[in-house]
Parts: sequence; C-alpha cells; structure tokens
Amino acid sequence: IMRNLLLLLFIATVSNGFSNKTSSEIYKDLEKLHSLKRILYVAAHPDDENTRALAWFSLSQKAETAYLSLTRGDGGQNLIGDELSEKLGVLRTQELLAARSHDKAKQFFSRAVDFGYSKSAAESLEKWGREAILSDVVMTIRMFRPDVIITRFPPDKRGGHGHHTASAMLAIEAFDKAADPNYLPEQVKKYGTWQASSIYWNTSYWWNKEIADSAKNNDNYYQVDIGGYDPVLGQSYNEIGTLARSEHKCQGFGAVVERGSRIEYFEHLGGKKIQKEFFENKTESWSGFLSTKFEADFDAVLKNFDFKDPYNNVFALLRIYSMMKEGLPDSYLKTEKLKLCRQIILDCSGIYVEVTANDYAFLNDQDLELTLSILNRSKLNVSISNLKINGKDAAVFNKTINAGGAIEEKLTIQPNTILSGPYWLRNDFSDVFDIENIPEKGMAEAPSTLVASIVFANNKHSFTLDLPVEYVWRVPSYGEKRRDLIRTPEFTGTFDDKIVIVNGAQSKTVRMKVHAFKSELNDKIQIQAPKGWTVTPSEIAINISEKHQEQWVEFELNSSKEAESGDLRITNAKGEDIYSYIEIAYDHIPTQTLMNKTKLKCVKLNAEINKGKIAYIKGVQDAVPGAIEQLGFDIEQYEVKDLATLDLTGFQSIVLGIRIYNVEPTLFNYHDKLYQYVEEGGNLVMQYNTASSEIRDKEFGPVPFKLSRNRVTEEDATVSFLNKEHPILNSPNKITAKDFENWVQERGLYFANDWDPNYKPLFSWHDKDEEAQTGALIVTKYGKGQFVYTGISFFRELPNGVEGAYRLFANILSYQP
Repeated sequence: IMRNLLLLLFIATVSNGFSNKTSSEIYKDLEKLHSLKRILYVAAHPDDENTRALAWFSLSQKAETAYLSLTRGDGGQNLIGDELSEKLGVLRTQELLAARSHDKAKQFFSRAVDFGYSKSAAESLEKWGREAILSDVVMTIRMFRPDVIITRFPPDKRGGHGHHTASAMLAIEAFDKAADPNYLPEQVKKYGTWQASSIYWNTSYWWNKEIADSAKNNDNYYQVDIGGYDPVLGQSYNEIGTLARSEHKCQGFGAVVERGSRIEYFEHLGGKKIQKEFFENKTESWSGFLSTKFEADFDAVLKNFDFKDPYNNVFALLRIYSMMKEGLPDSYLKTEKLKLCRQIILDCSGIYVEVTANDYAFLNDQDLELTLSILNRSKLNVSISNLKINGKDAAVFNKTINAGGAIEEKLTIQPNTILSGPYWLRNDFSDVFDIENIPEKGMAEAPSTLVASIVFANNKHSFTLDLPVEYVWRVPSYGEKRRDLIRTPEFTGTFDDKIVIVNGAQSKTVRMKVHAFKSELNDKIQIQAPKGWTVTPSEIAINISEKHQEQWVEFELNSSKEAESGDLRITNAKGEDIYSYIEIAYDHIPTQTLMNKTKLKCVKLNAEINKGKIAYIKGVQDAVPGAIEQLGFDIEQYEVKDLATLDLTGFQSIVLGIRIYNVEPTLFNYHDKLYQYVEEGGNLVMQYNTASSEIRDKEFGPVPFKLSRNRVTEEDATVSFLNKEHPILNSPNKITAKDFENWVQERGLYFANDWDPNYKPLFSWHDKDEEAQTGALIVTKYGKGQFVYTGISFFRELPNGVEGAYRLFANILSYQP
C-alpha cells in the first residue's frame, strides 16, 4: 500500500551536506532518542575534552552528552597553518565540531576569549569578568539540564593553566547557582532552574600516579572501563574517541587509534555520590511527561527495528513523534528530541534532498538561481507542497514523488540577509565576545546563511525539512566538495599583510587584492591615511568584468617625521567601508569565511639594520618571514629538505621557523651542516619549539642546551638586562626598556634551560609572584659565528606591529662576525 511520507527536520540538525545514515547508525540514534540521560562535560579550550569518555557516555550509555568549552582556543598555537587569534578560534571551533561528528556529543561555548596561557584562575576570571562567564555556564546548565556535570580539571593549581582551573571553579559554582531562582531571574524565566544530581572531576594518572590505589574502595571515586566494543557500530568507544581526538589537528593531537580496556576515574566534587551507575540519580522519566502507552510503543520500535528495510520503521516513528510533539512541554528537551526524531525518520526513509546554487557567493536583492533535487529511494510516496528560503516563500509545487522517483526544480530568489561569518566576531571584542544580544549565544555556530525549508504534506499533516543551501563542485584530485553559501558585498579588498612597517625614511609599495562578487563591477577605492602619512594615489578605479575575477591594486605609502602609528581607512565610491575576505580551508573542516572592515595598520619604525641575505627554514607556518622582509632584509624561504643541497655560505643569518623540530624532526640530520655554517662565521637563530615528549630530552645548539616549559605570560612583565654590553642589545639599535612596551599576550614561551656555560642569557623577567626566568634569549659564540635561541614570542609580536620587537629582531639578524 502506497502511503504518503511525513517528514520534519529542525534547522539545528543540519550540518554541511546532507547524507543518509546506515541502519546501525540510525539505531544508535534511536536508542539516544529513547534515553533521558544527560551529562555535561566542562573545560576551558578546544582539545581539553576527553573524547573517549564523551564517546562512551554518548554511545554506550546513550546519554545526551555535551561539551562546554569556555573558549574557542583563540590564544593557542597552530601546527598546520598561519591562523592565529580569532582566525585560529574559528579553525578550532570547526575542529571541535569535527570531533563531535565522531563521539556524537553536542558542543557549547561561553563568551570567554582565550588570551593565551594564564598561570592563575584569578587572572583569567578578572580578565573575563567572573559573573559574565559564570552566567554563561549557568545558562548552559539550565538549558541543557544535565543529570551529572563533569569537569576535566581540578579547581586548584593542579589544573596547570589558569583557564583550566577557572573552568572547574565556575562549574562547581554554577552547579548550585543553576538551581537558585534568585540568580539571574530573567534567565530563569526563559530556562527555569535546574539542579544536577552530582558533579565530578574526570581525574587521571596525569594528576595522581597512584590513582588506581587511591580510587580502590573509596566512595569519593567512581571508576569505569570505557573501552567496550560496540558490535552495532563495529568499533570500541576507545577507538571512536581517539578518532575524535585526532580532529584537533592544528594542535598536533593526531593519535594512534586505541583499542581495548581503558579505565576512567571520576572524583566527587559535590552533590550525591554515585554508587553503582552514572545515571542512577537522574530525575526525569518519560512517565513524568507522557502516558505509559508511549513507553510501550517506544519499546516496541526498539525491539522490532527493521535493520534490513529501515523505511518499515517510519510509521511507528511518526506515532512516537506525534506523542512527543503533543505531550512534551516547550523546552530545550522538546526541541532536541523532536529534532532527533525527525532526523531518524528522514534517515529511515532513504530520501535524499538537496538545494544547491550555481555559485557559492551572492549579493542581497539580486537574482540567485537554485536547484531543488529530491530522490525518493524509499517504497513510499512523498508529497511536497512548497519551499521557503530563510522563512520566506520561494516556490509552490504541490507534487507527489512516487517511490523510486525523483524531481529537479529550478527557482530564482532575491535573498536579503546579513554578511556571512562567525556570529561571535560580528562585534568588536576584547576579553569576552560581544554576543549578549545575538540569538546564537552559547551555540557552536549560527545556522547557514541560506536555509531552505521544504514542506512535505498530505491531508492530515504537514512537516518541514530544513537544510542549508549549498554550492557543490568537483576537485579532480579530491572529488566532490561542498560549502555553504555566503552573502558578500559587491567586492572585497584584502591586503597582503595586516600591518605595514615603514622603517625610517623609506617608502613602501602596498598591494591590495580586490575580489569582485558581481559582474561589470565599476567602483573606486578611497584611501584615508592616519596623521603624518601620505598615500599616492589616494583614489583607485576598480573595473572588473566578471564575477570572481580579481584585480591587484598598488599605492605608495610615505611617512613624515610627525607620522603616528594608525590605521588606513579604505572606502568605496559611496564612502562605505570596504571589507576584507579571508577563507580558512582545510579538508577536515567546512570552508570558513571571515569578512571584516579592511584595515591596514601603519607603523613608523626607527630600526637600523645591517642589511644582508636571510635564509628562513620553514617550520609551522607563521608571519615572521614577512616581518623580516618589512625590516628591509633580503629573505629567501626554504623547506628542511632543501638543506641537503643548499649552499649556506651566502647568508648573513639563517632563521629556523617556529616549532620546526616538532613538525620536521629530520632537521636533526642537518645539525653538522648548520653548525659548520656557524663555525665559519654564520648567524643561526633558533626560534621556540614546544617541549613535546618527542624532543623534551634532546639537546640543541652547537654547545648544548635543553628546552623547558617555562614561560612568561604577562605581556607587561618587567624586563631586566643581564648582559647590557652584548652586541644584540646595542647594535645597530640600542635596546631599552621602552622597546618592551605595548607587547601582546605574552613575553615568551618554552624557554631554554640546562644550558652550557658558554651561553649568555640576555634577559630576565617573570610573572607575578614567580621566580625570574632567564632562558628567553640565550646566545653563544661558536667559532667565528653566533648561535641564538629565542623563546620570545616574535611570531605574535611582529604581526601585531610591536615596534620594540622589530628593533630587537633587527639586532639579532644583523650579526656581523
């Protein structure tokens, strides 16, 4: 008997690209739909979460599991590209979502900005504003309503990072605050109050080498083996968790897949103590919402689930859906469960639906051609009535698609929406993101720029399927690629660099790439310089015939004696700000787009150099080579493998890129060649590397030193000069305390220690209440040449136009034997 299929899919269910699931995956989702277990995991950064535990909670315990990361990782480092600061936060957000695609947990965030390594929770909470971030954690608890809250870190200095410790402290405080009706009553009106039953710390051998003995016969601990094998999925939860962990690629957390037993330990922090089972104290049940018939019907669906022909489950699931829709009170739980149920129904049907465009970018109020494709692979007839785009009517169909049939419909719309980009970057921010009045607050990302809503209906019901409008294209070396559509301005203008350094009286040629997002673009760029600067020309005509063509424009920038550092303002013919266009594109995440007002920071620098030829041996991508060029040096960049044949004799200095030993350990094979270059009069500069387990015990330099994890995180820490007469502090620029003003985020990291007496440390500085650190910059003569190790954060300071950092780096590179 042919019957019409009823479908509904809520917007938040949709990710980039729709695809149906296997029967086993559908069944796991069905078990999750039936479960009312809920758990919230809290930590500070992307990659802090225990993905193995999340996979076990989500897939073994069938619990709705969520990870709340206080930050998006903006202050971290990047192993795979040159994205830092807010761009790194965008990348790490998407890597978290990629991890969640494996362990099937949800993802939430607070408004906290990752300002880099912090040595105390007090500093972190002061910068963020304790109440602001506490309110975000409480909001997540009240909305998500977990039975158990788990912290990744202890609420004390053992957290090892101020952000880590703060995340645990806030979780413990929020555990009680979420149940207090007098705390943030406006929030209570929206979400109600919630009291989780327990809060635990997911501790491990990292903090306690004797954890197994400590936990034995101790009711303050709950321990469980999460390494179980799931025959429905064909994987163990440990395997799934390590696959999720490996999505944190920019942090270097690719992992060998783990299998077999893994014991996790949870230490009691508050609430009821767990005796036998993690969710033994959960307070919600289906009987509290719906009739006993609901449980009986759901049990029957689980028992009789048809794995071979999953469309046979659809009608029973529709009854489940109807009972939940009518019986559940309005809440996050109802929204979540209905969304999941709709997804399961759609997956069981085997229907494939997509709405695509012939381009990835569009302008407001201009024609955009779309194609709706529906492939009915089920044994059921499907009726569709109409389609909306972002809630507005776009087309009326009133068609039935027979079993095994397909349709393809063309339509043209004129969309009107805001510029695309991460919602938390729409407004300017400092230590917290300004998203208080943005509806997506707390979510991992906003819905797609264009969302298509297709109404499936018959004479009894109508249901809506929401999915992103996408652009689909082919890459010969990869295959099919997809990306969400983006709304753009008519054109964008993006500079090569975000700063330009004018050293002394020199003039600089500045280049901007103009990208047309419309055909027959005729406009102009108007350039307004800061005080004391001139640009020639100050207006440039833009004439581009085809959409997506690009035009490079150039102008000369000059500074006077009165020039002050400031931003160029770039406008179009109407006097409107022009936006830059940046893509973050990697195979493991969807392509991300950032569009911000185009700015170019102009820095008047007084730095002398002994001009020469510099070789930069690339490690992790960074902006240091561009800064060296800005100083006026001639620079050539090479890969480590090029050292096999590269003649080093013509270079004044050789600079090793940041984290080069972490990503290119074959560099150890070229030590003899590099040190011979030094011995013959060369200047070899090694920048920071992380003291990872692979190289922690290695010795570096022509005379030995080792790496430590020591750092100075206070960017304004007082500097003391240890060898005032050393050439690096005097030639060709006299370095003074003034050169250490206006630094950003930190002084440096992964300082040297255990160095040979031949090394001379040049600086001493320290964070508040800590001992002096002297390993930030050490130098030794070796033969006729010089070797330098620096843990100073030049990779942050130089791209931010810190003048003193440029002057110091100029001295390091200006070595003359």
